[in-house]
Amino acid sequence: MYETLDIAINAASIGILGLLCVHLVLSRSLNRKTVSALAMLLVIGAMMVMSLMAIENSGIMQSSYWWIRTAIVALCPVLIAWGLLELFIDEFELQPWQLAFVAASITSHFVAEGYPAFDIFCHLSSLLIYVYLLFVTITTNRNDLVEDRLKFRQWFMTLAAIDGVLLTAAHWWLGDINLPVWFHMFKAVTMLILILVFAYWALVVRDNLWADPVRNRKGSEDSLSPAEMAVLQKLKSSMENDIWRQEGLTIRKLADDLETPEHRLRKVINKGLGYRNFAAFVNEHRIKAACEVLADPVKADMPIISIAYDVGYASLGPFNRAFREIIGENPTQFRKRTFSKG
Repeated sequence: MYETLDIAINAASIGILGLLCVHLVLSRSLNRKTVSALAMLLVIGAMMVMSLMAIENSGIMQSSYWWIRTAIVALCPVLIAWGLLELFIDEFELQPWQLAFVAASITSHFVAEGYPAFDIFCHLSSLLIYVYLLFVTITTNRNDLVEDRLKFRQWFMTLAAIDGVLLTAAHWWLGDINLPVWFHMFKAVTMLILILVFAYWALVVRDNLWADPVRNRKGSEDSLSPAEMAVLQKLKSSMENDIWRQEGLTIRKLADDLETPEHRLRKVINKGLGYRNFAAFVNEHRIKAACEVLADPVKADMPIISIAYDVGYASLGPFNRAFREIIGENPTQFRKRTFSKG
């Protein structure tokens, strides 16, 4: 009875995942968001097939097809985290330390097949990936200017990360085979709920989730109400007066300075100016000013770090990252190239 119910619930989830994949392939242009989403959906589907009660309790995946099982288990938290971060955080960039950690995590899963001592790191690394997903969700909320996406991702990504932590911890505690019925039911039901909610939100409610933020920056002042237009004029005036030079400027501080509700300011910057991320909005002003200084022969001896401080950055690292993202090279290279032309 329970095996039949497990198959039915998981079959529903797999069917929805399949429809999502077909939709992405047929109706979306390939970009990082769609590729990462496809990878996430496929690995979740593979995991659900592999973890069916009948298949898992048979032990076949632990013997004849252990390498397939190991690859799916190792990739699942990685691709889920990558897919959600790409979808909900515009212009997300993988850092070298993240790639190194992922490589170590995946390698440890295969090594653990011959050396069980590595099993601890396997589970621990998977847990840390979900914890990191939760951490990023919390710390980047303040920069999201897409109000509907912000509200959705706050609880969806939190629930997805918590579900990943609970399932990984339970699997670590209970082992790989002969798992209790309650675990299979909990896993099947929670995954079905998350998949249904995500599918409805992504395809029916918020279809523009899949837009590439770099290529689709469109704003229209015509979409703003008279009250929002008044906020836009105050915002433009404030930016012309270099409020963006304030170190640690946040959407909340800017809203307080303009004496306007934060949600209204988010809408004005997003709908009126076309930005989906507050940090990108501020960085564009800061890097433009930095380029003017770097290209000025009179200020050729001005240290890079002094320029970073002057345009509002608290340290050199964030300035260099923002500069490279917008200009495509670091400040030193930009200065040398500019002077060589002159």
